Amino acid sequence: MKFATTWPEGRICRRCYQRATRIHGACISCGTTRLLPGLIDGEPACVDCADIPKDFRCTRCGREDEPVRRGLCAHCCLTDDLSGLLAGDDGDISPIVRPLFDALSTQTLARSATIWLTVNPAAKQLLRDLATGAAPLTHDTFTTHPSPEKVLFLRQLCIEHGLLERVNFDIERFQAWVDQMTAAEPASEARLIRQFARWVHLQRMHALDAAGKMRKGTFLSAKQSTSTAIGFLRHLRERGHTPSECVQADVDDWLTGGPTTRSLARTFVRWGVKNGHIASVEFPYRVAKTQPIITQQQRVQHLRTLLNTHVESETAEQVAGMLFLLYAQPLTRIARMRLSQVADAGDRLTVAITADELVVPTPFDEIVRAHLRDLPNTNTSAHRNSRWLFPGARPGEPMHQSTMMNKLRDRGIDLRGARNAALRTLVLEMPAPIVADSLGYSYNVTDRHHAAAGAIHTDYVGRRATSRK
Repeated sequence: MKFATTWPEGRICRRCYQRATRIHGACISCGTTRLLPGLIDGEPACVDCADIPKDFRCTRCGREDEPVRRGLCAHCCLTDDLSGLLAGDDGDISPIVRPLFDALSTQTLARSATIWLTVNPAAKQLLRDLATGAAPLTHDTFTTHPSPEKVLFLRQLCIEHGLLERVNFDIERFQAWVDQMTAAEPASEARLIRQFARWVHLQRMHALDAAGKMRKGTFLSAKQSTSTAIGFLRHLRERGHTPSECVQADVDDWLTGGPTTRSLARTFVRWGVKNGHIASVEFPYRVAKTQPIITQQQRVQHLRTLLNTHVESETAEQVAGMLFLLYAQPLTRIARMRLSQVADAGDRLTVAITADELVVPTPFDEIVRAHLRDLPNTNTSAHRNSRWLFPGARPGEPMHQSTMMNKLRDRGIDLRGARNAALRTLVLEMPAPIVADSLGYSYNVTDRHHAAAGAIHTDYVGRRATSRK
């Protein structure tokens, strides 16, 4: 084993040395906020209190940090690297990329930017091309790049820092995905699928995006709907029929000969029939025969497990799980919650899922406060002034709902069963329409849970003057 140095505790390996020289906070002995590479009774301590014979101050800026090269800290080294990379022909930082230089060179975790540039030569070269004017700073430069995925993070950084106008990446991804999925299909079928995607899904996506209501679930459901449409056309082809020759037996065989997800082709078939692409057939709705649900005891145990998690890096998972298990919120909605939806008045903390403010009960309120004090993914240039309650790893974007789903599933939570259990509990505690209004559900959904739970609030709906569709 290679040792980096020798301290009062003994010889220190390189891994432990790096870990120790990246800890900042209040010293356990003197209380001073500074670098804490030492240990006193197992707690981090500063070099003076721990009697470490080394000065960790950067020879240029005076910051206490792990020396990276020539006595310079990671921030100064990053500044030097970026200055050379982003200098224009006159040797100065190009005004075109100045906001990126400022954001990257001042981010809290300077090493993450250095690592990103080191492992991503495509992004590094494009940065150089943008700085020198060899490549124009436009969206086309990124979309036509030989490796667009490798420069996607850079493109998102440019958007986040105002160098490019905002675009909806899910709409772009869906368009590219449709072209990819239809490339190997017969020309007539590929054309039909592209028309369906354009006039049904893309039109809806653009409308929702313009209204600020575009959600990740819209993109995912559009992909699933289009996938089943492609599958249905293949099914017709295997039976020797074109879409215009489709008969009811084709639909019936499609629905009975495979998984229940085949019912998602209904949107495509009805659109095709309406526009004269598919012969007139009936495509019934699929009605779920069962509704998964966990017990109240299981739900409470999941909440207790979340409360007993004491890892700082998992506060996002705790808060997301709490909103899911307490308020039956879909994770697609939780992932895109904004900081403005949480209000802390000191003596009480509220969350607004709709226009109604819901008081977060103790001790869950303290978990939310801990999360707000140390929002994830905010120590880099990925987020300027994040508006998201759960900032994601991608610049300007919230955490992906799949990340939340996977983390909660890893805890053994049956997501559908847990959400249904939470809704059942809520409609037992208050009238179903109030649950719907407060939590953003339709009255039909809460009424179904109301009936299934045997709730006693039976006269409230009849007293309502209006009914929400």
